[in-house]
Amino acid sequence: MDRNRRIFLRNAARIGLVMASMPFVTSCGGITRNNRNMGDGTNMGALQDIIGPEGVGILRLASLAPSGHNTQPWTVTIIDPTHWIIGSDPSRWLQVVDPENREMMLSIGAFLENLILAAGYFGYAVNPKIIAETAKSPEIIHITLTKGKESQEDGILHAMRARRTVKMGLFTKELASEDFKYITNADSERLYYFPPKSREGKYLTEGTLEANRLQAYRAPAQEELADWIRWSYDDARQHRDGLTPASLDITGLVGWYVRTFYDRSNVLTKGFREATMKKVTEQVSNHGGWIVMTSDGTSLPVLLETGRRFQRMFLQVRERMIGIHPMTQMLEETSSSHQIAQELGVNGTVQFIVRTGYLKSYPEPVSLRRPVSWFTRS
Repeated sequence: MDRNRRIFLRNAARIGLVMASMPFVTSCGGITRNNRNMGDGTNMGALQDIIGPEGVGILRLASLAPSGHNTQPWTVTIIDPTHWIIGSDPSRWLQVVDPENREMMLSIGAFLENLILAAGYFGYAVNPKIIAETAKSPEIIHITLTKGKESQEDGILHAMRARRTVKMGLFTKELASEDFKYITNADSERLYYFPPKSREGKYLTEGTLEANRLQAYRAPAQEELADWIRWSYDDARQHRDGLTPASLDITGLVGWYVRTFYDRSNVLTKGFREATMKKVTEQVSNHGGWIVMTSDGTSLPVLLETGRRFQRMFLQVRERMIGIHPMTQMLEETSSSHQIAQELGVNGTVQFIVRTGYLKSYPEPVSLRRPVSWFTRS
C-alpha cells in the first residue's frame, strides 16, 4: 500500500470515527452477537445442570441490557436453582467517568428489568430484594424465582434481542405526543421531552457538546476509554465486551482499516480527539429532540428502579421507529446534576439525557455479549 493511500485511509478513519455517548453504547465491528464461531464459553454444561436451560436462557436475555462502555458489570452467584445474587465486578467499574457507580447501578437496574421480563416469559415470578449497603457493595440484589406464572408471548424476547442504541440517521422531526407517551409508559412525572429548537433543547445541545469536549481532552477519561475499545477481531473474540468498530459506526473499508491497524494508542492521539468532536458536533446538530429522565433522589433503590424504567422505555422505542442515543457526558462532567434540573425546569435528579429521533429503518443489533458462564459462579 503506497504512502498516499495509507494517509487517505488514516484520515478517512478519523473522519468516520463515532465517539458518541459511552454510557449504554455497545457493539463490535467485523463480528456480531450471533456469530456462530464465537461459542457459548466454557462450563455451560455444568451451569445447565444447576439452573437448567430455562435459567441459562433467563440470564442470557438479562445480559442483553446496556452498560457504560459495554463493560457488562454484572455478576450472578447461584445459591441454588431458584435463589441467585446479582452483584457487580469491580474490574468493570468506570472509576474515572463514573466514580460513584451511579451509572453502574443504573445498568444493574436495566439488567434486573431484563431478568424479570425473561423470567416471566419462562413462567417464573421474580422477587428481588436489595441487599447492598452502598453502590460499591459486591452483592446487590437477592433473587428468588417461583415457577407458576403464566408465560408471556414471544414479543418481549424480540424486544430484548433487537434493542439497539442508534446514533446515526435520526430525523429532525419532533416526536409526536402520542408516541412519547407510548414509549415512556405514560411516566410523565419523571420523563420529559424537549424539541431541539426549544430553549431547553438548545441548552442540552450546547451542554452535551461542551461536556464531550471536556471529556475528550481529559486524559484519564481517554485512558479509561482506551481500555474498553476492542479494535481487532481477536480482541473482540477474547473479551466479548467493550466498544468496537461497529458500535462506533465504522464500517466498510474504513472499518477494515481500523480493525487491522488501530490499537489502544490511537485513542490517545490528537487526531482521535478531533474526530470525536467532529462527529459529536454532527450528532447534536441532527436529531428530533432530547428525552430527560429524572429520579426522586439517588438512593440505591431509586437508582435501580430508574435503570429498570429506562430499560422499559428502551424496549418500546423500536415499535414506533424511534431511535434513542444516551449522551450523559453532561452528568459525568458537571459537578451538580441539580443545576441541570434547574436549567431545564424539571423535578428530581437528572439520571439520563437521551438524544432521540424517528428512523426510516431500524438497524439490527451488533453488540457482543459475554457467555452466561463468564459472569456466573456457584
